Amino acid sequence: MDRIQFDVKLCRAYSVRVNRWYAWLLGGMCAFSAAPSAFAAETVLFPHDDEALLDAGQRRGGAAFLPSGTEAGGQPLPLVVFLHGTNASGTLHLWLGGGGRDLRPIAESLVLSGIVPPFVLAGPSQTRSAALARRLWSGVDLARFTSDVRDALATRVVVDDKRIFLVGHSGAGCNPSGGLASSFRADERVRPAAVVAIDPCLDRGMGQAFALQSPDVPLWLYWQTDVWQRDMIGWVAATSARSAPSQVRTLFGLGTNPHDAIVPAAFALAVRELLARPSIEE
Repeated sequence: MDRIQFDVKLCRAYSVRVNRWYAWLLGGMCAFSAAPSAFAAETVLFPHDDEALLDAGQRRGGAAFLPSGTEAGGQPLPLVVFLHGTNASGTLHLWLGGGGRDLRPIAESLVLSGIVPPFVLAGPSQTRSAALARRLWSGVDLARFTSDVRDALATRVVVDDKRIFLVGHSGAGCNPSGGLASSFRADERVRPAAVVAIDPCLDRGMGQAFALQSPDVPLWLYWQTDVWQRDMIGWVAATSARSAPSQVRTLFGLGTNPHDAIVPAAFALAVRELLARPSIEE
């Protein structure tokens, strides 16, 4: 297990253009983040199904980020699990610092601003057979990953089993039998309080896969229409069979690379709404 102190640059400029509202959400929180915390932000790297998920020679595919102010021995904390998309480059810890993509500053700002309570942001890595979206995260096991997070953070925090949220980008929502579309039984001890899909595959087949999920797991979708034309009508028609609440939000003005630029914007919006109130029900 590796522990890495994280020097958060809260007000750094992102390399994408966003409209004024997103800029306020992502950058304006810096104004609330000036006060130092007695508990520094920390990233912990740990093994998680390394032999199955990682290329030869790679190890510690799991990463967990503890924002500043996450006090040891405090109340059980929510866990936000992030599944990255396709990974042809074989980079470890995408969107948790790997490959120049990083959601940790967003998590740090949300907590230090007081918008949301302290939470753990964690995610596994897949580098083996990770170039094909339809095969990505075929064997993902939320309960096993949560257990590995607990083991890695055992001396720091306790995870709240009732507030585990599964978030994923792009290819994480393209495998009809894995990733974000994994089946979560009602009798499972660990299952998500909500599933958040950020710009995934949108067609009738994926909609049908999501419709088969446990009836009390809400599904939130954030997508963009600037690139990647998809069968949104078919996806919506198929997911309408879900008995759990669903919501769809379209984000605009995301710049020249909207498929990646939507990730920090949607992540901030979703985490803010999921964690800032006691219930996610509308």
